[in-house]
Amino acid sequence: MGELLSKVIPLSLGAAVSPTVLALILVILGGKRAVARGAAFTAGVFTVLAGLTAIGLTFSHNTSSNPANAEIARNIDGFAGILLLVLALTTILRTRLHRDDPADDTKPKPETNPSLHRAYLLGIVMMLVNFSTILLYLPAMREIGSSRVAFDEKTVAVIIAILITSVAATIPLLFRIVAPVPAERAFSSLHALVTRHQRQIGLVIEIGFGVYLLFKAVR
Repeated sequence: MGELLSKVIPLSLGAAVSPTVLALILVILGGKRAVARGAAFTAGVFTVLAGLTAIGLTFSHNTSSNPANAEIARNIDGFAGILLLVLALTTILRTRLHRDDPADDTKPKPETNPSLHRAYLLGIVMMLVNFSTILLYLPAMREIGSSRVAFDEKTVAVIIAILITSVAATIPLLFRIVAPVPAERAFSSLHALVTRHQRQIGLVIEIGFGVYLLFKAVR
């Protein structure tokens, strides 16, 4: 179990770093009916994670029974690593482009008071387009599905992975529920900080874990 978690937790921590999801839920939690809308948004996040969990575990179950498929698993890690590095290159190019384009400030701002249904859909959409999270979460599920630990230990590992990966949505929501007044004051400045540095944060995750997955593929 310890060996499994040593592989799953780092991938889940990388998948958890989602500046876009964090920035959006901070905006939602600063609006009206904050807790209800934040809960709907978080439910959308969990819906996507449930689907990714099913996909990752099903794939690893279908491939882990044949030792020859270890090569396929390494190729998948390598492909995911390359995609993350491509995302990093895209982030760098986009940063340079916007640095030379002062009109970037005209982008529409996210809606602060979406309906519950719309907040739920926003959670789903933000996770589906969060490619770095997907590219790190699926390998974590593959590690769990292909491991030889007992079923209950795999279940615990899946729960840990989901809880870690979802912290960008769950922690602000829990903070807003437990301490609404301090949360309201903190969220405004935190949102500005995350928005200002979201490209740099994403770049670190994309490069760091892209190299990590490539290393796993070739070792």
